[in-house]
Amino acid sequence: MKKLILFFAIVMVTTATFAQVKVRPGFRAGLNASKITHIENVNRKVGINASMFVNVHLSRFYELQPELTYSNQGWTRDRFSYIDPYNDVTYNVNSEDVSSHYIGIALTNKFFVHPKIGLHVLLGPGMEFNVSDNLPYDSLTPIDLTLFGGIGYEFPFGLGLEARYKQGLIDVRDGYYDDYYYDNGYYEGSYYNGKNKLNSVFQFSVYYKFAW
Repeated sequence: MKKLILFFAIVMVTTATFAQVKVRPGFRAGLNASKITHIENVNRKVGINASMFVNVHLSRFYELQPELTYSNQGWTRDRFSYIDPYNDVTYNVNSEDVSSHYIGIALTNKFFVHPKIGLHVLLGPGMEFNVSDNLPYDSLTPIDLTLFGGIGYEFPFGLGLEARYKQGLIDVRDGYYDDYYYDNGYYEGSYYNGKNKLNSVFQFSVYYKFAW
């Protein structure tokens, strides 16, 4: 008898738990404002972002959302000059408009402040692959790991607004030597100068979750 009661209790708890789980596909699209950190006179570049996702509603306060993402990033820089303090020579640096394209995966965790209010915070990790860029010299690192966080609001009919900040964790330079100098016919230098050059992206998006 006790085993029978325990069995029915487990069934009821399991049923109640899965009754709260809702799976809804959706898409997200918006604008990026991106740059690379620790580059002189750099400006943020405007690009687009988009994703397809599957939203898994696990409780009244928490949702898990795997995403397949696209992000157009890069940076711009105006032409400028600087004086080398070691030899008192003036150098001119040309303007740049660098555009890079990433596809990737992300795992978004959404935490709602109240089950009847659409306000939520989000955070998660991601992995992105650089599929192309317009750099005329050394290319960008092919893979970037990211962390992101943000805030959003979702309306009852599935439409939502989000603002995210995404931080790259891997130096974007691929085979690039920084702080190099010419000595006896050879370039020498170190790969890192203590200031990693990382992707830094603000994302503003609109999303929609379909009813399942």
